Amino acid sequence: MMQEGSVKRRYLFGIVVFLFGILCIRLFQLQVIRGAYYFGLSEKNRIRVVSVPAPRGLIYDRNGQILVDNRPSYTIAIIPFQLRNLEKTAEDISLALDLDKQKVREKLEAYRKRPYEQIRLKRDAGIKAVAVVEENRYELPGVICQVEPRRHYPQGNLAAHILGYVGELSEREFVRLRAKGYLPGETVGKAGVERQYEEFLHGRNGVKYLEVDALGREIRELFARRMRHPQVGHSLYLTIDNRLQGVATEAFGANQGALVAIDPQTGEVLAMVSKPDYDPGLFSGILDPAVWDSLNVSPQHPLFNRAIQSGYPPGSTVKMVAAIAGLELKLVDEQTHFAPCTGAFRFGNRYYGCWKEEGHGSLGLIQGIAQSCDVYFYQLGLKVGLENWSQYARTLGLGKKTGIDLPGEARGLIPSADYYDREYGKGKWTQGLLLNLSIGQGEILVTPLQMACYIGAIATGKLARPHLLKKVVTADGDVIFSPQPDIRDIKVSDSTLSLVRRALLEAVEGEKGTGYLARVKGFHIAGKTGTAQNPHGEDHAWFVAYAPFEQPSIAVAAVVEAGGHGATAAAPIVQKVLAAYLFNNRFVKSGTN
Repeated sequence: MMQEGSVKRRYLFGIVVFLFGILCIRLFQLQVIRGAYYFGLSEKNRIRVVSVPAPRGLIYDRNGQILVDNRPSYTIAIIPFQLRNLEKTAEDISLALDLDKQKVREKLEAYRKRPYEQIRLKRDAGIKAVAVVEENRYELPGVICQVEPRRHYPQGNLAAHILGYVGELSEREFVRLRAKGYLPGETVGKAGVERQYEEFLHGRNGVKYLEVDALGREIRELFARRMRHPQVGHSLYLTIDNRLQGVATEAFGANQGALVAIDPQTGEVLAMVSKPDYDPGLFSGILDPAVWDSLNVSPQHPLFNRAIQSGYPPGSTVKMVAAIAGLELKLVDEQTHFAPCTGAFRFGNRYYGCWKEEGHGSLGLIQGIAQSCDVYFYQLGLKVGLENWSQYARTLGLGKKTGIDLPGEARGLIPSADYYDREYGKGKWTQGLLLNLSIGQGEILVTPLQMACYIGAIATGKLARPHLLKKVVTADGDVIFSPQPDIRDIKVSDSTLSLVRRALLEAVEGEKGTGYLARVKGFHIAGKTGTAQNPHGEDHAWFVAYAPFEQPSIAVAAVVEAGGHGATAAAPIVQKVLAAYLFNNRFVKSGTN
């Protein structure tokens, strides 16, 4: 019996020794082999490394008027590695903050591979939401509230398409920008100047180290020497005049369309309007999907910058192309008369009408432009020929991008023989297409910006590349970049330009000129009306102009969608812009008209 008890004791002792050995081995693994790893985890649980967002640079108009600044706001975020149960956390957060559970879950899933990076759940959170988080720390592990700069647009909708808007960094953008120090969830420019000059506007984020308790509450800041203060982004001064922008926007009223005003001597954009517009401030927080849908699928396309992205047939505003080509090629002169206008022109078996049904009679070139006679330009276009017409259209800046410093600019379309060969087959099209092009109809497409540059080129003899940036300034006030004007001679003779300019002056100030509603008392204005056919409804209304006639310093192009006649719909809008510019800049009056 004693021998049997001794065996049992030895057996039990062996089991105890074996288990103790396993325990020692496990403790050795935890404390020695993987000790540094678990110590790091405990430190990460006690110490929170926080990225401090840098405020974006401010944006001003040419006179120092603030257009975009920043406002402090609360952001609610979560640190994924502190999650205990993803599904439950997603449900708790969505209920507490009134967020879509599925979208919260998708965000948490997306960040599984980056557990120590903050996920922003709600930007521009109200006090009520912040209070909910603070009161439910234990139920919402890893959820934090922090103050971040929020983009603010004090002018509301004004200049929305110039300024653009900001939004949260997408996955694709993060891959592209992470090498530059960007973090997931950061704010970046999505449209307009905010996007074009992201590299200047975006600052350098700071870093701070916080000691936190078991509930994630901040106790104190640590490692003051390792802390890095955020560096604010550079500020932009734009070329636009905020007052003129306001005048142009108000003049448009409820109309749809666009207007561009530039300084033809330098290419500086003074005003740019696209209607309808939108409030860029809507994008500064986490955008309500319903609001996004209303903007993105709206048949009016308010997010679309019509000034640079929409292509329109220009109507009679493009008649100066045929005039300049004819004069430069010595095919016509000031005294050239064609067959009198009787209200229509026969070409082959088809009649091409003039806007004036009773006809203009016999006209020379100046009155042909001033009175906008279609029949005169049908005949002039045939004399010039398609290839010459296309060449001079491009010389004047049409059919190609202007190079403005905004994303998404359209090229427009200036048809050529090659184009028609591709569209209709070689030799299967007729010169009748040229008749339409000569009066700005048919396949030709232009943007309002191109037309502002075009009329500016006629005014000065030079084609200036339009730009919105005037200078980039650091937080200390140092100018680190200022673009130089990019101007080229259009190589059109002074005699040709002088004659066309006189015709444009006659179009506004002459007794039979179509642009009489653009007159500004005390100043000589040169301009041209246009009415372009619209297959979807009422004709589009155009007007292009420059002033003062003697010393051009502003060139304007405006299109009113479905506005009817350029003389009555577009010219009055341009008139208000010209008047505001001329009087506000105290130009010396040149006449008593």
